[in-house]
Amino acid sequence: MQRKSLMLLVVLAVLLGGLYAWLQREPERAPAKESHYFPGLQVQQVSAVKIQRPGQPDIRVARQDGRWVMPAKADYTAAGRLIGDLLQDLAQARKVEAKTREPGNFAQLELAEQGPGAAVRLTLERAGGAPLELLVGKASQQGGRLVRQPGDNQVWLIDKDLRLPPDELDWLDRRVTSIPFEKIAEVAVTYPQGETLTVFRDKPEEPNLRVRELPKDAKLAYEAVANGMGTPFGQLTFADAAPLDQVQFNGAPELTFSLKTFDGASLLGQVHEQGGHPWLIIDSAKGFADGQVQARAGWAYRIEDFQYKALARHLAEITAKKP
Repeated sequence: MQRKSLMLLVVLAVLLGGLYAWLQREPERAPAKESHYFPGLQVQQVSAVKIQRPGQPDIRVARQDGRWVMPAKADYTAAGRLIGDLLQDLAQARKVEAKTREPGNFAQLELAEQGPGAAVRLTLERAGGAPLELLVGKASQQGGRLVRQPGDNQVWLIDKDLRLPPDELDWLDRRVTSIPFEKIAEVAVTYPQGETLTVFRDKPEEPNLRVRELPKDAKLAYEAVANGMGTPFGQLTFADAAPLDQVQFNGAPELTFSLKTFDGASLLGQVHEQGGHPWLIIDSAKGFADGQVQARAGWAYRIEDFQYKALARHLAEITAKKP
């Protein structure tokens, strides 16, 4: 009898223990419903994007005739992919977690409206609708970005990082030319003193450019040395750009150049020195496929020194020294 009573007590204790543990368990939390930060934002309705960064000039790009331009830069073509990615991120951004509502924390999160810790202010101008404004703060260590809207103290972590480069140049399409090396048949440079250097090949299958002015008793420093005069045109970008009427070049150019392709296209240009930097001008571009020459007529482009030096070669520099 005592043994049965003991077993009954043990079973009862186990049942009571299980019941207690069940009652003390953490209630299951329903997953938070994801919601868009800008519900209903239609990318195609955005007519302009403005970025205001404390202590820096405003950056504004606008949609014009189906493309993005920068009005402050004489309507120069803007970086369409950067802008498109930003707008898609804003349209798709979802609230991950509600953070602080305490204004005293805003400066630390770089979400103050002004003064120390001021946020980057992003404004979306919309056709047929009121502008949307967003204060963009620090990136989160767990991914995403801290944001809030002006006049609303609620800080949210969203799941998009929102790339907003601080430099105006990063919002421009900085491509000058995108001519594949395999398309190039000839590049020639001429200097004010009359010296000309021409590199060429007869067929696209030839891997290396040859030098037309190479004496019969001379050899190139190495087989592919002349290729460097053609390769910069494959991804030539500018470090600055300005309309020609805003740039005053004194004297003759440092060099003039021409480029021909196997497709029959041709490029003519010149390079000037201004302020210790090379500035490139495209005088003529004929017969190129779309996207191969992005430079605009009537503009000057500051290129990097290494890009200029690759083009501005002399015969003595690329020939082997005689023993």
